[in-house]
Amino acid sequence: MHLSPSSPRRREDKRRMSSISLLLIILGIAIVVFAVTPIFIHHSVGIQQSTTNNAPHHLIHQLQSKDLNKNNIPLPPDIGEAGRFLLLNALKKRPVWDDKLDTDIETERCRRYFTYHNNTNQFSDYKGRKRRRLFLGSLIADDSWHALGALSMETYGIYTAVAFVESNRTQTGTPRKLRFVNGSLEHEILFESNLFGPNTQVMLEQFSFEGTGPIGGHLIREQMQRALIIDMWKKAGMTPYDIGVLTDADETPTRDFLRAAQTCEFPHLDPATQNCHTAKLIACSKVFEGSPECMTITRDWMHPDMILGKCIEGIGDDEFKLDWKTQRMRQFAWRKAPYTVKYTNYSGWPKEKKSE
Repeated sequence: MHLSPSSPRRREDKRRMSSISLLLIILGIAIVVFAVTPIFIHHSVGIQQSTTNNAPHHLIHQLQSKDLNKNNIPLPPDIGEAGRFLLLNALKKRPVWDDKLDTDIETERCRRYFTYHNNTNQFSDYKGRKRRRLFLGSLIADDSWHALGALSMETYGIYTAVAFVESNRTQTGTPRKLRFVNGSLEHEILFESNLFGPNTQVMLEQFSFEGTGPIGGHLIREQMQRALIIDMWKKAGMTPYDIGVLTDADETPTRDFLRAAQTCEFPHLDPATQNCHTAKLIACSKVFEGSPECMTITRDWMHPDMILGKCIEGIGDDEFKLDWKTQRMRQFAWRKAPYTVKYTNYSGWPKEKKSE
């Protein structure tokens, strides 16, 4: 049936459409006002405070962060809102939520992990072991507070000691300004704030080498720096039964795997079965570039590494220590070919390393 424009039904449809359009306009205005108002209020408050206190806007954020921070440590002003939020939560005084050892949880956890040995996956088990002590060692440089905050959040309360080495030069020898010098805000946040846990000792050595001595090979400067980590672990009380975790500051095993390393029966981490010929437990991990939203799907990374204190020079049995003049390629690095497991020849080394 044809309806003329002047028919009652047609007029009713036009009124209905006009009402709907008006409602949509009102709704749109409300959404815009709701979205903009918090921003306006935020900046209005910021301007008023800045005028009252005669301080820059970024300093107001820093002072607000200090008030919220239980340790009363101001935050760097240039880390952005995400970095500020992350550090504020990382610096909160809080208990270690998984500190209590639960047999059921450990049993389930250990059955998730395995080591790859003799072409087979050897799953772990939990046999009532008390937790081993873990010691973290890492080089540190211009790592962002996002990475450092994430590292501390993931490992909070797990490590007995955390050891960092900072160099005044890059690995290529380019001079760089030391960032974590004593008395700086960066030093205070990283080393004096309980960032890694209420009972975790955080240590720092600053490396400076301007000579030409052993320098002259692939990453030899890095090897010299990592040698300082072992000295710090020793000072922190590492024993042959403890585990060293060697990483960079933007790397970490997951918290769950660190807990597994503390309690599960991994042969690499058992002093009774580890002969130190293949000492490292190497993690196969995913690589994230920039953020978790930019994960590379084709690239794995064979780090971080774990090693039993029994197999660390100066902490384990020194009979197993390499003679750098005859058994190492260089003073701080790499075995010569006759002393590698690749050639199945450890000439002059004891078959079983002693452990007190």
